[in-house]
Amino acid sequence: MLGSQTFRTYQINRVPIISKDTWTDSLLGYYICPSCEIVDRDKDRTIVGHPCSRCGTPSSGGIAYFDRTICTIADFIAELYPMPDLDSPRSIGPSSHPSESHRLAILIFFCTLGETLQQQFLERCVSRSDFSPKIQARLLQDILHPLEHIEQLFPMLTGATWQQAVTAASKRAKSDFIHTLLFFKKVVKKKNQILHLGNKRAVSSDMAKQCFDHMAPLVKLFVELHNVYLAQPI
Repeated sequence: MLGSQTFRTYQINRVPIISKDTWTDSLLGYYICPSCEIVDRDKDRTIVGHPCSRCGTPSSGGIAYFDRTICTIADFIAELYPMPDLDSPRSIGPSSHPSESHRLAILIFFCTLGETLQQQFLERCVSRSDFSPKIQARLLQDILHPLEHIEQLFPMLTGATWQQAVTAASKRAKSDFIHTLLFFKKVVKKKNQILHLGNKRAVSSDMAKQCFDHMAPLVKLFVELHNVYLAQPI
C-alpha cells in the first residue's frame, strides 16, 4: 500500500505562464501543488503567492507535473501532425491523410508516449510505497511490457485493480478512459506485429488519426490517476 512519505516529482521547474501553442506547452501546462499534490491546469500557479484552489497553500512559482521526456515525445509527434486540443475529449486532426511512413511514426510515437506515461506513473506509485528502496528497484526493473506490468503491480501498491483505477479516474473526469485504454492496447499490439513482420502498410490512415483522437484522453488519464491515488486527502 502507498505510504505517507514526501511525494517525489521528476522535474521541479519554475516556468512562466505559457499559451498552448505546442504539445510541449500543453503538457507543461499541468502543474502540481507541492502541498496537497493535486495536479491541474491552473496557470496561475506560476504566480508566486497564488493560493491553491484545493488546499489554499500559496504558490512558490509553479511546478510542472510532466518531465521533459514526455514533452520531447510530444514535440516529435507535432512535427508530423498539428496538435489537437488537449482540453477536448475527442479532438481531431487535419482532414489530409498522412503518408504511410508518417502513419508508422505516429503509431510508434503514440505507443512511446503511452508507455512513458505508464512508467513514470508507476515510478511515482512505487516511490510512495512502504517497500524498501531495494525492493522498489526490483519492482521497476526489466519492464518489457509496461501495461501488463502496471496491471499486475498496481493492486499491490494501492489495493485497487488497474480496471478499478481506470474506472475511478473516468468517473472523476467524467470521461471514457476505458475506451482510450482499449485503443492503446490495440495500437501496441499492432506496433508489435509491425516490428515482427516489417509491414508499415499495416497502419491505416484511420488508425493514425485515432491516435490523435486518443492522445488528449491518454494524457488526462494519468493526471486523473495521480489525483485519485497520489494526491493528499483534504
